[in-house]
Amino acid sequence: MAGPAEPQGGGAVARSPRARSAVVLLLVGLPVAGALVDEAIGPGLGLIFGGSVVVGTAAATALASRAGWWWVLPACPTLVLALSAAAELLGDPHRYRGTKGLATGAIRWGVDGFPVMLAALGAAAVVVLVRIVRDRRNRRG
Repeated sequence: MAGPAEPQGGGAVARSPRARSAVVLLLVGLPVAGALVDEAIGPGLGLIFGGSVVVGTAAATALASRAGWWWVLPACPTLVLALSAAAELLGDPHRYRGTKGLATGAIRWGVDGFPVMLAALGAAAVVVLVRIVRDRRNRRG
């Protein structure tokens, strides 16, 4: 059941078009910017990318409606994997020629990206719990 400030019947990521744009910008734009900065500094994705994914996912979760959490949370791991693959393939395409090189790279992208995915989902879970507790307290008081 949706709260008073949320739409009934759901599916909306956020309450207004402007908020939806902010959610998408935080969820996708911040990690893309982090990946670009990390690639510009040196080969491979590092702390800037990881931090931007965690902050972007947490902030997008904070802005999204409850119905929007069903879109924001599953997008994070997919985004990390896609950006890792894109950064590596664009940064060093010769390294991933052939099926063997691509398969090895894909396994490495998943393994290297897992801590970032886990940290981002953990931060989002904290945001979700805080919002749920806050909403329950507001309903009682």
